[in-house]
Amino acid sequence: MTLAPDERAQPEVGPIHLAHSQVYVGTCSWADPSMVKSEFYPRGAKTNPEARLRHYASVFPTVEIDATFHALQTPDRAEKWLTWTPPSFRFNVKAFAWLTRHESDPRRLPAEIAALLPPDVRGGHVVRGDNVPEEALTAAWDYFGAFVDEFKRAGRLGYVLFQLPKGQGFSAEVLAYLDGWAPYLRSWPVAVEIRHADWLYRKNRETFLGFLREHGLAYVIPDIVQAQYLPPPDPEVTADWSVIRFHGRSPAMLERRAPTERVYDYRYSPAELGQWAETVRGIAQQVGTLYLMFNNHARGQGAQNGREMMDLLSPERANAFNRDA
Repeated sequence: MTLAPDERAQPEVGPIHLAHSQVYVGTCSWADPSMVKSEFYPRGAKTNPEARLRHYASVFPTVEIDATFHALQTPDRAEKWLTWTPPSFRFNVKAFAWLTRHESDPRRLPAEIAALLPPDVRGGHVVRGDNVPEEALTAAWDYFGAFVDEFKRAGRLGYVLFQLPKGQGFSAEVLAYLDGWAPYLRSWPVAVEIRHADWLYRKNRETFLGFLREHGLAYVIPDIVQAQYLPPPDPEVTADWSVIRFHGRSPAMLERRAPTERVYDYRYSPAELGQWAETVRGIAQQVGTLYLMFNNHARGQGAQNGREMMDLLSPERANAFNRDA
């Protein structure tokens, strides 16, 4: 299906201006199956990738690419997405699993990288990035970098997300690992997300946040269910830009092997969003750019909350939207 010329004309949805900051609101993926099935997308966009992304970009000024975590993407895919979105639209890229020491299935690798693995690893069992030959890991960094650099060259890269493994506590060795790949990390705005409160415990906090500040890396402020080992939503700022990721507060996040549809099945209430809006206004006094990314994708709730947050932060935008509706 090819879009008609009038369908290609898109209104540009820019960031919200608060204090000295540009605030970009979006979701963590635009093609999550549950989101696609929701009422967010019109019927004609649900089955057409181009129409889907064009519709998304008519509502939000930014998006986080989740597919890059699961598999390395080719630069031509980035080029295509750039042509489907307005010139001001920003892409944020989640780092490939191996680069953040997660597991990944080697059968999904490009052939030239799979060839660098030992035959017993290449066979299909999931493997962590720190358990593969260095030449294979370096090749993965290069492949990932070629994709990210398409957005950078176009002036459309928001940030690259480095999300550490769930349950990974504080580790000086992890910081040394990030330091070792600094030639890559210095090329992009990088946000680091922890998923264990141990990183913020006593001296660990000073060491970790000091490392981020020294290297110009942004700390990801998480909104997540507050229980067990998960980190608190402390509004720490370590760079001249920042990211808040809203994961929802479902208790299923604490369950082992809970399906993602349950883990991210949560809708923020108006009161919860209102509290965050006040926090956002405070952070906007400290940074030039702020990203508010909703990861509670189940049933399109992230898109719903994202629009509600935009309305809270910009009443003028909400009034204009209501007049056009």
